[in-house]
Amino acid sequence: MTDESKAVLNPGEKVQPDVSKEEAGRLLQRLYGMSAIKVDELSSYDDKNFHIHVDTSNDVNLSENGYVLKILNSLDSKFPEAIEAQNRLILHVADRSICTSRPLPNLRNEMWSLETLERSGDAKFIVRLFTYVPGKIFLGVRYSPSLVHSVGKLAGKLNAACSDFFDPAFSNYKRIWSLTEVPKLTKFVGCLKDVKKEEAVLQVVKEFDEYVMSNYSTLKKGMIHGDLSDNNILIKASSSLPGDYEVVGFLDFGDATEAYYVFEIAILICYVMINAGAEDDPIELGGHALAGYLSEFPLSVADLSVLKICIAGRLIQTLVLGAYTASMEPENAAYVLQTQARGWEQLFLLCARSDQEVFDSWDSVLKLYNLTFKFKETV
Repeated sequence: MTDESKAVLNPGEKVQPDVSKEEAGRLLQRLYGMSAIKVDELSSYDDKNFHIHVDTSNDVNLSENGYVLKILNSLDSKFPEAIEAQNRLILHVADRSICTSRPLPNLRNEMWSLETLERSGDAKFIVRLFTYVPGKIFLGVRYSPSLVHSVGKLAGKLNAACSDFFDPAFSNYKRIWSLTEVPKLTKFVGCLKDVKKEEAVLQVVKEFDEYVMSNYSTLKKGMIHGDLSDNNILIKASSSLPGDYEVVGFLDFGDATEAYYVFEIAILICYVMINAGAEDDPIELGGHALAGYLSEFPLSVADLSVLKICIAGRLIQTLVLGAYTASMEPENAAYVLQTQARGWEQLFLLCARSDQEVFDSWDSVLKLYNLTFKFKETV
């Protein structure tokens, strides 16, 4: 059973592995018997991910699209039972028509291995290989209402696919990115060095505790992806709408956890708001994602009544942990701080609007799709 206190990041910990592109190629050769011909590092908060093209001249079964080699951070590498459960979850949803990268066996026919790295002393890290799914991540494109709606719709299908999955390894496995861990952000607020921002974070933590955590027993619970952010959503050019895109699938189940389904759509809406264009109302745009999600996976009034504060909870997670990670890993600052400017703007906007204003905005969007849901109990 997982010791929850050891599974959550603590201030001062640096957990990202130190591994070069050259070493990634050598790991691939040694563990999977493939010869790397091109290695590109992919962005990641805590892990190291590499897109590797391999020599296919002697094996027609190898993919021309290449593979993704994932070296987990030192913290998650301590919990192989949770990693095995993640693999089972990925295969479970993939078998239910959710497009995602699948884990592949190594030369020992195992889905992961624990390895020492050339520049990491005695520390050991879990290494896995995944199929590479071609496409573009959900960044640098116009977040149109139709595209956002389709992403929400696939998120709802994903949760429906997860609804019959259970693995005891997830029961006590929490990461600092789990929304249940929002109260622990108080340990990290010192890295903000801004009184106004610290006060905003502490107010959200207080409301999250009062309105969300105290009502866990009323919320719909199950397996969630846990990080439907722009970097984990795969899109491609639309075949029917020139200049637009359509959703392909979801990547990286590293934050998957047994939690509350309202967290899933809250996390998605958080990143929709951050990436909304200047011409869009971010809260209204998030309503299109909500409409897509609810069309596939309905939630109760108890869930929807806490959606706004759950979105705020994810906003403060990405803002506080981004600032903290940048202070610990300056070389990774460009990636982890990419949401900062827009994120604070959206947090202050969301907190400035009353629950009723936000609910009314979402309700108006739902009506465009002929959907009716209650956001609070009527007296």
